[in-house]
Amino acid sequence: MAALDIRPGEPPRLGTCLFARTYPSRVDRKQAVLDEIAHELVSRGWIRSDDDHWLALCLDEVVVNAMLHGNEGDPDLDISVALYHDDTRWVLIVCDQGDGFSADSLPDFDDPESLLLEHGRGIRIMREWLDDLVYYRNGACAVLIRTCVK
Repeated sequence: MAALDIRPGEPPRLGTCLFARTYPSRVDRKQAVLDEIAHELVSRGWIRSDDDHWLALCLDEVVVNAMLHGNEGDPDLDISVALYHDDTRWVLIVCDQGDGFSADSLPDFDDPESLLLEHGRGIRIMREWLDDLVYYRNGACAVLIRTCVK
């Protein structure tokens, strides 16, 4: 996969929107959010059962990043989550209300030493499992794309 891509503007709307919700940035309620998103993907048969752990890691990473880093843990700020589907893939869009981040602040994921750093490993994991990971609005909006198994 190419280097992390941060694009201006809004993410593309791909396919049909199947699920759209907003949640407060409450890490103590994180698991309910993760379970609801995972249910939407798994119940449609788009995730193989042996990929459940990868899905859990990716969802946890993107939701926690939005709540804690994007919204700085402010429970008065929301994250928005939308799930889209076209003929072959699902697209999950997670946005926070924060200012985003710079791609320059991230480690070089091709450097094996980046696995030892305090931050950035979660994005590396997401890049491994997903077909594509793109950030919009200066990093305040993550777009996760993966081919459906069906």
